Amino acid sequence: MYKLFSLVFVWLLAGCAISPEPSPSEELPAWVNNPPELHAVGSSDVNFQGIYMQRLEAINKARSDLAHNLKSYITSQFEIRAKSSNEKFTTKVYDKVNALSEVFLNESYQVDAYIDSKKRLYILLESKKERINSLIGGKNINPDKIELPVLKTVPFDKEKLMQSRCYDPYVLQSLNTQSNLYQNRPVWFFRPNQNGVVGSIGIAEKEEGRNFLEQKSVALSLAKSSLATRQKSQIASEHEALKIVHDDISGKLFETSSILRSETNLDQVVERDIWLDPNSCELYIWVIKK
Repeated sequence: MYKLFSLVFVWLLAGCAISPEPSPSEELPAWVNNPPELHAVGSSDVNFQGIYMQRLEAINKARSDLAHNLKSYITSQFEIRAKSSNEKFTTKVYDKVNALSEVFLNESYQVDAYIDSKKRLYILLESKKERINSLIGGKNINPDKIELPVLKTVPFDKEKLMQSRCYDPYVLQSLNTQSNLYQNRPVWFFRPNQNGVVGSIGIAEKEEGRNFLEQKSVALSLAKSSLATRQKSQIASEHEALKIVHDDISGKLFETSSILRSETNLDQVVERDIWLDPNSCELYIWVIKK
C-alpha cells in the first residue's frame, strides 16, 4: 500500500511539473508564436494565488524577452548610424544602448492577451518604435502596425451574475458591467490600452472576513497603483532618455511640455468598468487616465 501511495504521489508531482500545452486543434493568435518587432510574449499557467498573480508572472516573463529585443533593435539602429557616418561603435555607445533599453522597457505596456484551452495565459507587450527612433535620430519613422484579431465577444449576462453565491443579491444587483465579454472575461482584461486609452487593471480575490466594499477597494488600489507607476516611470524615463542622448545624438527629442508634465496628472484616473467573476468571486476593475 505504501509503495502504491508513493507511486501515485510521484505521478501527481510529475503531472504538476509539466506545463500544459494547448489542444493540437486549438488556433492561437498569430502573435503568440510570432510576436511583431519590438513586442514580446510572456505566458503563465494557472496560479493558485489567482488570476492577478498569473497575469503578473506572464507580464514579467514578457518584459524579460522585451529587454533583449530592445537592445537588439537599438544596437542595430546605432550600427546603421555609425556605418553611414564612418564612426566607430564604441563602448560608450554600448553603454548608451543598455541605458536606453531600460528606459523604453519602463514604457512598455500590454496590448493583447489570450487564454488557451488549458487556461494558460499569454500576454503581449509593446514598446513604441517611433519613440525610440525619435531619440536615436531615425529620419524615416514608419512604425509597423500590429493587426490584432477581432475578438468575438458576447454581451454581459446579468442573470449569470445573479446566480452567483459570491455576495447577497443586493450587492450583485449593484454591479453593472458595461463591456462585452471575451473568453468569459471583459474585453478590457485582454486589451486595456486600445484606441488611444491609457488603462490599467486591478484584480482582488474574495477573502474570508472581507466585505464587498473592502474587496473593491483593494482592486481599485491595485489598478490605480499600476497606472500611476506606469506614468511615473514614463516621466522619469523621458528625463533619463534626454540625459543619455544629451548633445551627441541628433534627431527629434521629446517635447519639453511632455517631459515637464506635473505628477498631479497621475491623480486624474477614473474607474471605467467593473466585473465580478461569478465562479471564482474575483473582482476586476479597469481604470483609465483622463
